[in-house]
This record gives sequence, C-alpha cells and structure tokens, in this order.
Amino acid sequence: MISHKEEQDILFQELAYFDTFVKDIALPDELENIERERIINALELAEGNRSKAAAVLGIGRTLLIHKIKKYNL
Repeated sequence: MISHKEEQDILFQELAYFDTFVKDIALPDELENIERERIINALELAEGNRSKAAAVLGIGRTLLIHKIKKYNL
C-alpha cells in the first residue's frame, strides 16, 4: 500500500508537470487530467483491484467505478 507521503509526492510531481504544461488548458480540464492519471496509477498499484484502488485514492468503490466509466478506463 502506498503511504500518505508517497501519495503526496506523486501529486506534487503531477502538479509540477502541469506548471510547465501549456497554460491554455482550462482548470476543469487540468483537474480531470490529474484525476484520470491518479486513477490509472491507483489501479496499477492495486493490480486492477477496484476496492484497493479506491482505498488508495480515499474514495468509495462505487465512486471509483463511476469515474472509471467517465474516463473510459
């Protein structure tokens, strides 16, 4: 399981990426990109187990399933 510190480090790395990215992207699009990448990373870390991935993300499994469908993952 990923530690809170490791999770923060990942988030900060992703945010740093967006700081150097094209500034023409609207905030909602940036947030969706971050959310999508975090979900992908959590699913990989949990080896596809949605319950474990949801726990890593700090959200419920049902919400994770909704977001997986939203992003066609």
